[in-house]
Amino acid sequence: MRHAFLVIAHNNWWQLKKLIQQLDDESNDIYVHIDKKSKDFHIDDFIGITTYSGLFFYQEYEVFWGGYSQVEVEMYLMDKAHQKGYDYYHIISGADLLLKSNSEIHDFFEKHKGLEFVDINDKKMHSDPEIKRRTKLYHFLQNYRRRYKVEFVNEIFTFLERLCLVLQIIVGINRTKTLDWKIKYGSNWVSITNSLVEVVLREKDKISKVFSYTNCADELFVQTVVYNCGFEERIYKAQDGMPSNVRYIDWSRGRNGNPYTFKIKDKGILLQNKALFARKFSEKVDKEIIEQLVR
Repeated sequence: MRHAFLVIAHNNWWQLKKLIQQLDDESNDIYVHIDKKSKDFHIDDFIGITTYSGLFFYQEYEVFWGGYSQVEVEMYLMDKAHQKGYDYYHIISGADLLLKSNSEIHDFFEKHKGLEFVDINDKKMHSDPEIKRRTKLYHFLQNYRRRYKVEFVNEIFTFLERLCLVLQIIVGINRTKTLDWKIKYGSNWVSITNSLVEVVLREKDKISKVFSYTNCADELFVQTVVYNCGFEERIYKAQDGMPSNVRYIDWSRGRNGNPYTFKIKDKGILLQNKALFARKFSEKVDKEIIEQLVR
């Protein structure tokens, strides 16, 4: 089996090299998108760092948290990788690391070949009205609310965005009223088959129409395609400590909507965890845990 790792990164280049070092295997190719806003990235620093994997870098999009640009990057990397064709496509961030060896990961996907490793969280979807509003209403300012270094400017755009949403609620805007897709929600970090990637790329125009003004659409678009395009029965069911998207992400210790950043004190928990990948890590928070996991 052949695997494409689609990596979305924007900083921490030492750490990114460690991740690429982990992924370097003759069964893997690595496709990395660097945020166009990252001015300190130098591709020359990454030349020749893999021995077995094909390594491809792109810097096409300015990526904004919560913006449709994240969906664009994911589909862009899918398209680039699909041109060569793989059994599985793994969307990960530059803040991720492997918890298992490449041989263990390959064996796992061989054993479960044909399944989609996608998280769909209906419980949170039904309990959190904000998630439903993401697609129901137009989020025109999604790319401006968090992009400026001056926080006061971000607060202005946040206020304007909220005002726009309130006005839409008052006049009864509902973008999904006649939509023939049912919106689903879950983690944007997934491992999916070539068949599903082909459907995502085929539905690219519809995805753009539905999600281009949707807040945090990266947590919705793959799940929505899976549910509405015949892949629901192929989703891997979480079992025996293995999450449905085979990733260990600790939200219980996270803050301000961000997952917890693992530290050296978490080494035992990480090594005992059954998930294949984990996020997140940061060289600025704790380099030692990264060095311990990448050997």
